[in-house]
Amino acid sequence: MHVRSALISLAVILTIPSFAHANGEIIGMVESGKGRVANAVVSLDGVTGNFPGGTAEMDQKDKEFVPSVLPIVRGTSVKFVNSDPFFHNVFSASRMKAFNVSQEKAGDASAVTFDKLGIVPIRCHIHASMKAFIVVLPNPYFAVTNSNGLFRISNVPAGTYTIKVWSEHGTPQTQTVEVPATGQAKVIFKS
Repeated sequence: MHVRSALISLAVILTIPSFAHANGEIIGMVESGKGRVANAVVSLDGVTGNFPGGTAEMDQKDKEFVPSVLPIVRGTSVKFVNSDPFFHNVFSASRMKAFNVSQEKAGDASAVTFDKLGIVPIRCHIHASMKAFIVVLPNPYFAVTNSNGLFRISNVPAGTYTIKVWSEHGTPQTQTVEVPATGQAKVIFKS
């Protein structure tokens, strides 16, 4: 009988933190005068905590960077991979992160760590039409809009934050958003 009571008590204790630490989410849309905006980066400022960087990957395939927009947390190491059967030269002349990496053949890969916040344009010296952007952010609360201009940022701690949007073809915008402990906050960016 004591074992059963102990197991029931343990089960109750283990379920309490999931309710006590529930987080909200932000859903929304990015629009311009030309319609909804795909590949825009939506991010939060003001979230406190220690957010170490991780790893990410940007491929080169069919003379394109994939993905063409890559948001990351500061300190992340991005692995540039050449999946094309020909030479690429990946570089950035940005003051946020200048680098120049040669990749002679399919399968070549090089890693670059991004330690400053900001937008880092990425190009290929060999193929001038190739371009991409790495957006270095202070925390992992971000999303890239889908082809319909929609986004979702999940597991956000409750609080009031500044939410920003950046797009290659638009003007950066900010709003204030109140994220509930559970449920959703809705945000629409229009330009």
